[in-house]
Amino acid sequence: MKGLLTTRTSNDRTKILVWATTFGADLWSLTHWLSRREDCDVRVALPDPDGFRREGVAQLFPLHNVPLVKRGPLHEVLGIPGFSPDITVLDNRVPLRSTSKKGFVLWHGFGWKGPNDRSEFRVLHGQLRRAFGEPLAPNPNFRWSCFGPWDLEHRTEVSGFHPDNCRMVGAASHDDLRVPFDKARAQPFYPFDVVRKKTVLFAPTWHYGEVFAHWGKDADLFEKLLGHLGRRGANVILRLHDSYRFEPAYRTFLADLARRHPHVLLKFKDQHPDNFLDLQVADLLLTNYSSIANLYYATQRPTLHIYPVADADESFTWRTWTVLGIKKTQVQNARFVWKLPPEEHGGLLARDFATLMTQVDQALDDPDCCRAQARAFLDKHMLGADGGNCERVFAALTELKNA
Repeated sequence: MKGLLTTRTSNDRTKILVWATTFGADLWSLTHWLSRREDCDVRVALPDPDGFRREGVAQLFPLHNVPLVKRGPLHEVLGIPGFSPDITVLDNRVPLRSTSKKGFVLWHGFGWKGPNDRSEFRVLHGQLRRAFGEPLAPNPNFRWSCFGPWDLEHRTEVSGFHPDNCRMVGAASHDDLRVPFDKARAQPFYPFDVVRKKTVLFAPTWHYGEVFAHWGKDADLFEKLLGHLGRRGANVILRLHDSYRFEPAYRTFLADLARRHPHVLLKFKDQHPDNFLDLQVADLLLTNYSSIANLYYATQRPTLHIYPVADADESFTWRTWTVLGIKKTQVQNARFVWKLPPEEHGGLLARDFATLMTQVDQALDDPDCCRAQARAFLDKHMLGADGGNCERVFAALTELKNA
């Protein structure tokens, strides 16, 4: 393996603690890559290790010599007993007390949601400051990962992180998603045929509320979409964020959809934390701008984007998660909550339901219809998904360790 060091003592090895909100996507890909190195000693602290172990990715792509620790309140202040990491790698949650002198943020998605300015990140800045030192000034103990040149500019000029603390590394999960995958390996983990039938991954974000509320009623439009896909002989993986972010009545509605449509599999992130196999078996992705799209672009298969509001200049209700639950805020217009405009994407864009239905047929019939758009987005924003992102992250970690 390129870069593998074969004769290392325990004192020479880089000790890395992965502090995961959700152990998937870039955090998982980086950990899987690190697990094959002999110069790294890695631990993962996450809320539900057993839930992850039940996922197909854990069984098909085992982590070698990487203990998974069930994270509890004491770990927030005491760290992991018996393990003193050189660096803590985290996504979007900071330990209450520093678990290591040095910290590296591998942010949990590129995405369009924002504005991620100094005001929105004020609490995060304070948490990082408490754990690893000042993030807004040159700091040898802290690094923030950036997906590409645009993200670097945004994180330094808008989010406020000092340029000395930022490193462009791309998306670690692109290294895995760009590699062809034999769907037959994943078949045991799905109730329908993912080998001979087309599979649609429908993964909306939760921030806008109901997916189709700006076009009609979810009850009607979901029925039309799922019925059409069923008649086309396609499977549907309906993957949503944590179940507790949705009203009970809406969860009941979704469960009823899945019950009545045998070609539909419903997943919530808190119950099925990993999305890697879903991304690999999917022949096309539907989303109203969840950051999962930026990962899926690496497959260069079709992504259909549902314009998430009726009009970007009209007021609407924006949903965010707080320690007290869902907070609903009436915002003047959607442009305020985007850091990247939805017109900037790597696939097809539907501004009405009829267009979306046409695009679904187009994507099912022509799997290469979005290849050029996906490639252009990746080249512009995400270092081209060239397969070297984990190497870049590790170089940044090594530099941080030695700083």
